[in-house]
Amino acid sequence: MTCILLLAFAAEPLTLGHAIALALRQNPELVAERTAPQAAAAAVRAAQGAFDPVLGFRLARRNAATPATSILQGVNGRLDERLSTQATTLRQRLPWFGATFENTVENNRISTTNPFTSLNPYYAPVWRSTLSIPLWRFRRDDPFRSALRVRRLNRQAADRELQAKVLDIAARVEAAYWSWVAALEAETAATASVNYAREALDSTARLVRAGEQADNELAGARGQLRRVEEQAAQARGAAGEAAQQLKSLLAAHGSDPIWEQQWRPVETQLPLDAKSAGELAERALRFRPELAAAAHRLAAEKESTKLAAEARKPAVDLALSRTAQGLAGRAVPQGELFPGFSLDPPGQLIGGHGRAYSQVWRNIYPTYEATLTVELPLRNREAEGRFGQQQALERRAAAQLRQLEVQTTLEVRRAWESYSAAQSRVRAAEDSQTASRERLESELRLYREGQSNNLSLNVRQGELAESQQLLVNARRTLNLAAAELRRAAALTLETFSIQVE
Repeated sequence: MTCILLLAFAAEPLTLGHAIALALRQNPELVAERTAPQAAAAAVRAAQGAFDPVLGFRLARRNAATPATSILQGVNGRLDERLSTQATTLRQRLPWFGATFENTVENNRISTTNPFTSLNPYYAPVWRSTLSIPLWRFRRDDPFRSALRVRRLNRQAADRELQAKVLDIAARVEAAYWSWVAALEAETAATASVNYAREALDSTARLVRAGEQADNELAGARGQLRRVEEQAAQARGAAGEAAQQLKSLLAAHGSDPIWEQQWRPVETQLPLDAKSAGELAERALRFRPELAAAAHRLAAEKESTKLAAEARKPAVDLALSRTAQGLAGRAVPQGELFPGFSLDPPGQLIGGHGRAYSQVWRNIYPTYEATLTVELPLRNREAEGRFGQQQALERRAAAQLRQLEVQTTLEVRRAWESYSAAQSRVRAAEDSQTASRERLESELRLYREGQSNNLSLNVRQGELAESQQLLVNARRTLNLAAAELRRAAALTLETFSIQVE
């Protein structure tokens, strides 16, 4: 008994709130669950990347030698051409109407051995801008916009699932805490039974020495002491196991110093302000994170169904483009074909890169083009099949949400019934323990006066021990029922001021 008191004095106090805070900070299961929102956030960034501009560069050089069948093409039956190309492309997918914009600036330098070329070498830059817009299929929704919305919904669902895991861990810690408290109360009750048995043994020995009791009464008292001591040892072992079970939820790893710490509980009961099962069930349907996660998953399935419906439409795409070209080079004198008709290039084409690009920027030689493309898949069984599959997935997600709502309501109402029954059970157990203690005290007085025997005393001690154990079990059941009711009604996070990050 002295050893137990010393251990209790040396143990650190542990509140239920502190235990939950420890678990939420370092429980490995929760640490692993926190990676899910991080992965979902990374998936959102990846989907946003579809709308990032893409800058591309292309360098090319071509040296070509081709046979010439005429001296008008090349000297000595050979035509040599050298082409150098540098192109820069900027492509941007727009977040509106599925449109894509592409801008390309291309620089070409060409030199040739053709004797009738009036510019050699010459520069031919091109600036081409193209806007592609779907007019029917994927106009309202396209795979890239849909993927972004779906991943955002999945991220919200992951956040709610993390909140649900936090709620679950907190409820499990609370249940383990109350089991530990109950085990310590059982150990205390068993220790009290040992004290009663020792007192009975001392009284028996005194009465035997005085000749007021037979010698065999002493053996019975010793046997009773050994039995209650064995029960006390079992209670101490159960308390140790309960403490280790609680530590398994609080430890960060197998060598955490928590395993060696000695604790003593502060709370033995946590009040629960509950008015009715209907009110708690309504609250649970509003605030249970599992329901919010399921609702986000259903919304994601609906987005996928919208995309599948878009894929069933014919493809009608419009492409609008504008091309600006330039041309300039070193003049090669060609003379006159006949008087007054010169073959030399005009003056605005003579020059280098600067002159060629000035023609491009000023849009002197523009080309405008509009292209309408129509694609009508016959039967379109692939798109129809995917649409039907996605509709089934959406209906399944909706049914799962309704099933989860029913399960949540059932959990709340069952927890309410258990909590109400446990309250009545605790009151009955407290009355029973009080009556058993009074009967034992009366029996002890009679025994000390020699008006009772050891058998009657053992019966009273057994009644008290049994009533104490019933009270311990009733309190444990009440605490566990309250913890389950707090979890089912989504009160745990509010009760312990838990913020999910």
